[in-house]
Amino acid sequence: MIGVRHVVIGVGLVLALGVGAYAQQPLKIGTRVGVGEKPGGYDDGGRRDPFASLIAERPTAVATAEAELVRAKGLAGVAVVDVAIKGIITSGQTLLAIMAGPDGAMYLARPNDRLHDGVVRRIDRDAVVFTARVPDGTGKIVSREVRKGIRPSTGEAR
Repeated sequence: MIGVRHVVIGVGLVLALGVGAYAQQPLKIGTRVGVGEKPGGYDDGGRRDPFASLIAERPTAVATAEAELVRAKGLAGVAVVDVAIKGIITSGQTLLAIMAGPDGAMYLARPNDRLHDGVVRRIDRDAVVFTARVPDGTGKIVSREVRKGIRPSTGEAR
């Protein structure tokens, strides 16, 4: 007759052999547990993975668009949001804008001059109007008109 002692030893051997079989197959980094070659694999039943992040990653369109825009030197390397209008002067019939970058460098700009993410559309006596390329909520780049005055008023972008 088989005693309890023999049953316990037999169950222990079966478990030891099973654990040894899994120990011989090291998991690679990035391997999902419960998926793949394990015998009797896990069936998720259509439920989401509880260990997967709930935070959506940034769309790749925005990341690639920002990577393509490499900062140039001078006014072409300054973003519209970073520029400050210090003054407006005339040169004959043409209005010119004196702008300051975030590093304190001063620039003289004319209509149609390029910035990092926009263009000087027009210069008025008290403000400069830019056409800026900005990402919208879906990650697409859209054009938007930005007006910056010599003295920023309440609600105006810096």
